[in-house]
Amino acid sequence: MSVMGGPFSRSVFQSQSGRTSFMSSMFQDDYTESSALGGPSTQDLQNITHHREEEPEELTADDLEKDVIINLSETGTEWLLEIPGTTVSVETEESVQIRDENNKYIKLCKSRADNDCYMERDMQTSNNPPKTKFIQTLHVATTETACSASLWDMYDTYQLAAELEAKAKQQQQENEERVAGDGLSQEAEVVAKTQSTASAHTSTALITDGSLLITDNKSAGTSRVTQLDDTDKAKQEAEILGSDSFRQNLFIMDRVINTNVFQAKQAVYRGLQVVEDIDKESSSAVNAPSFHQIGPSLERLWTYSCGLTKGRNVSCMTWNPQNLDLLAVAYGDYHFNNSKDGLVCCWTCKNPSHPERVYTSHFGATSISFANHNPNLLAVGRHDGSVAIYNVRCLADEPILDSSSICSETSSKHTSPVWQVKWIEKERASGEKEEILVSVSTDGLVLAWSMRKGFESSVLMRLKRIATKQQGKKEKKGESFISRMAGGYSFDFHPDDPNMYLVGTEEGLIHKCSCSYSEQYLDTYIGHTGAVYGVHWSPYVGNVFLSCSSDWSIRLWTQGRPNPVLTFHSSTKAVHSASWSPSSSTVFACVNEGSVEIWDLSESTLDPVIINAPVVNVKLTTVLFAKNSECLLVGDNGGQVTVFQLKGMPELPGGSSQADVLNKVIETTLTSQLRAACN
Repeated sequence: MSVMGGPFSRSVFQSQSGRTSFMSSMFQDDYTESSALGGPSTQDLQNITHHREEEPEELTADDLEKDVIINLSETGTEWLLEIPGTTVSVETEESVQIRDENNKYIKLCKSRADNDCYMERDMQTSNNPPKTKFIQTLHVATTETACSASLWDMYDTYQLAAELEAKAKQQQQENEERVAGDGLSQEAEVVAKTQSTASAHTSTALITDGSLLITDNKSAGTSRVTQLDDTDKAKQEAEILGSDSFRQNLFIMDRVINTNVFQAKQAVYRGLQVVEDIDKESSSAVNAPSFHQIGPSLERLWTYSCGLTKGRNVSCMTWNPQNLDLLAVAYGDYHFNNSKDGLVCCWTCKNPSHPERVYTSHFGATSISFANHNPNLLAVGRHDGSVAIYNVRCLADEPILDSSSICSETSSKHTSPVWQVKWIEKERASGEKEEILVSVSTDGLVLAWSMRKGFESSVLMRLKRIATKQQGKKEKKGESFISRMAGGYSFDFHPDDPNMYLVGTEEGLIHKCSCSYSEQYLDTYIGHTGAVYGVHWSPYVGNVFLSCSSDWSIRLWTQGRPNPVLTFHSSTKAVHSASWSPSSSTVFACVNEGSVEIWDLSESTLDPVIINAPVVNVKLTTVLFAKNSECLLVGDNGGQVTVFQLKGMPELPGGSSQADVLNKVIETTLTSQLRAACN
C-alpha cells in the first residue's frame, strides 16, 4: 500500500501546519492497528515514497503593494594594486625642491591638453622605498696644520746670521777708524777678518717674536746680542720673494704637488692606464659592471677654480690651437645691475688649482679667442663694447692692443657688449694671407679688426631687421620697427669657405652672409622664436650647422633649406651654449640653466643619451669639448669649470664614415617628413 501526499504550496503548508501534524498522528494510529492485525509494519512504512508538487502561487494586487525588506552587507576589500606614497619630512633640505617639483607637475597636468612639452608615451616607473632621514648635528669640519724645518732651512738661517754679524763688525771698525783719524794697517785688517770668521763659526741664531737675535759666544763667557730692525728684514724678504729664481722654484714645486694629487685623474684625461697606489687598499668591486652595461654617463674629474674666480660667471671658453692643454676662460656678468670687474684666466691640466696667467679689466669679459698663426695672442671682447688683445707669453697685466684707447675717425667701434670674437684667415688682393679678428655685438655690427697698421676695424655686415611672415600669422601692413638694426649674438665662418659665414640675431633669425657684401644677406633661415645664442658648422659635413636659442630648443639645419631639419626639445629653459663633438659627427652637447645634455643622433632624435644636473645650486652657462681626450668642460655662474669624462658612448657602425652616418640621419628624417606631408 502506498500513500501519496497531495499537492500544496508554501503558503498552504505554513497555514495548515497544525492540520498536517494531526493527520500524521491519525495515519500512525491506523498503521499501528493494521500492523497488529497482520498488516504492514513500521519498516514497511519507511519505504513509502512521498512525491510533492509545487503549485505556483498567484499574486494579487495586495501582494504587490507589500513592502519587501532587503538587507545588504559589505564584504571584505580585496586590493588589486597598491602603490604607497613617498613622503619626506618638511624639516629636511629636500622638502623645498620636492614642493617645487610637485607644483610644476600640477601645472603640467593642468596644461596637458595644449602643452607642447607633453608627449603620450608608455613608461614603467619604479617607486623607491621611503626613507626617513635623521639629522643629529651639523658636520664638524676639521683641518690639519703642520710646519717643518728642513736642513737647508736651518743652514740658510745660520749662514744669514753669520753674514749679518760680519757686516756689523766691519761697519763698527770703520766707524772707529773714522773717529780715531787713522786707518788700520793691513795686518790689523787681516786680524779683524780672522776674528770675524772665527766668531761666525761660534755664533748661535735665535728667532723670537719675529726678530732675528744673534748671540756671539766667546771664550771669556760673555755674550753680545744683535737685533735686526724691521726695515732690513722687510727689505730682505722683498728681495727673496721678488727674485726670478724663487718664482721658478715655486712654479716647479706647485706643478710637482698638483701632479701628485691629480695623477690618477690626469691619466684618465690622457687616456692612459691608471697606476694604483700599492700602499692603498683597493676599493673596487670584483664584479663591478662595465661601462657598456651601465650605459652612457659622465664622471667628474676635477674643477678649474680658485679664490679669484669664486662667485664669477663663466661667459666663454676656448682652447689654444698649438697647446691643447692650455684653456682660456672669460669671466663676466650679463646684467647691468650686478656688474663686476672682468677677468680672464689661462688654465692648464697640469695645475687645476691655480691659473697660469691672470688678466683683469674694468668691464666683464664676454668672449675670447686664440689666434691660429700666432697662438700667443688672445683676443678678449668686453661688456662695454671694447676689444683687447693680450700676449700670453708676458706676465704683464696689460693688453698690447685695446680698442678703447684708440681714437680714429675712420675706424668703427662697438657700442654694446661683444658677444663673440674669432680669428679668421683671409687672403688679400695681393695674394698674401692675413689673419684678422672678427667680432659681433648687440649694436648690429660685424667688424673685422686688422693689426697691420695699429688696430683698425672695418664693417663686414650691418645687421638690419627684415619683415618675416611667421607660420599661421598674417603680416601686418605698415608695420614699422623701433630700431632698424638687429643685435647679433653669435657667428661662425664656413670651414671650407672663409668668405661665407652665419650670424645669429636676437630676433631669432639666422643670416648667411658674405664678406663681399655689407648690406645684403645671401639667405635667411627662419625657425627660432628667441635670441640665437650659438650657431656652429658641422666639422664633418660642410652643409650642416647647429643652433641653440632662448626658445628652449636646439635645431639642425642644412644649407639649402630655409627651415630646420630637426628640432630638439628637452627642457623649458633657455639653451645657452652648444658644441659639436670633435670625435663623432652625430654627437653634440648643450647646456641650459639646470643641466648638461649629450645628444647622439645615431641613437635617438627625441631624447638625449645623457642628462647630468649639477650637484650644487649653480646655473650652467657654457660647454666645450676637449680636443685631445674624450672629455667635456662645463662652466657655471659660480666661477667653476668642471671637467667630465664621457663613458659608455656608442660606437659608429662598422664600415661607415662620420659624414655618411650624419647624412643618413638627415635623409631618414626628410623622408619621414615627406611621407607625413603626403598623407
